[in-house]
Amino acid sequence: MSETIPTIDLTPVVAGDADGDSVVAKELDGVLRTWGAFELIGHGVPAASTQKAFAAARRFFEQPLDARLALKIDKSNRGYAPMHQTVYEGNLPDLKESFNLGLPLTPDDPDILAGKPLHGVNRWPDLPGYREDVEQYFSEMMKLGNRLLGPLALCLGMQPADLRARYRKPIAFMRLFHYPPNSRIEAREHGAAEHQDYGFLTILAQDSAGGLEVRTPGNAIVGVPPRADAFIINLGDMVEKMTGGMFRSAPHRVINRAGIGRYSIPFFYDPDFDSVFDGMPDMSAGQFLLSKFNKFYTYRKEMAATGT
Repeated sequence: MSETIPTIDLTPVVAGDADGDSVVAKELDGVLRTWGAFELIGHGVPAASTQKAFAAARRFFEQPLDARLALKIDKSNRGYAPMHQTVYEGNLPDLKESFNLGLPLTPDDPDILAGKPLHGVNRWPDLPGYREDVEQYFSEMMKLGNRLLGPLALCLGMQPADLRARYRKPIAFMRLFHYPPNSRIEAREHGAAEHQDYGFLTILAQDSAGGLEVRTPGNAIVGVPPRADAFIINLGDMVEKMTGGMFRSAPHRVINRAGIGRYSIPFFYDPDFDSVFDGMPDMSAGQFLLSKFNKFYTYRKEMAATGT
């Protein structure tokens, strides 16, 4: 088996071909069972939107720390997460910081009023044009996620409409990441220590600094060089659990060796909070995610300890 991450072309879906979902699913099925991750081309996302999102990320993290901390992350997972907020066993906390946002909900949203976890109002810095550029990219990621649901549903033995019915109000989070220069791997301080994503589907854009590494089906670690016209897609633990391990949640890590700051933008596209799947009847999609957040995110442990 090749030690290079596979590539999937989404052009048949983007072009609206009548059999586009099935054409892509035929290529995708084996990849999900073995790698659980792939490089996506032909995705239909305008390059300008991605470029503006990366430029916005740099502007945000160039602000003084006090300005970033004014938007410190809240219980709905929105706002600024400082360095060292994610910890994986056997490693020092991850050497990265992030700006998090989710669906553009309003204060009168019924789920916010009801106190449903992970539902909140996005928070924004006072940077001209920042919100517009970031929201535009978020919108493009929502469209791309929806395009991927068709082939993915067929791989899961579902009809696309049945899977999309579980995405009417998805738990969709986007994180603008900044990694300082040079991970200290000798001290087990990585940009992101090896882990598996928690949810259903991740769409990742990485900048030219590189640093992403994925564990292959043969248990080797291989680099995934950045490619400006491609995204990296991977499944998370939710899919692995609901398929009884038939589909793989791809282990991966980030080691910044570039000597400069690294930026990446993962988009986590997960089902509605209350969605339930046959292979995971004991908890909803939202409950599954919460269990992961509470286990790995330092800020959530701090909130639980203080009752905030």
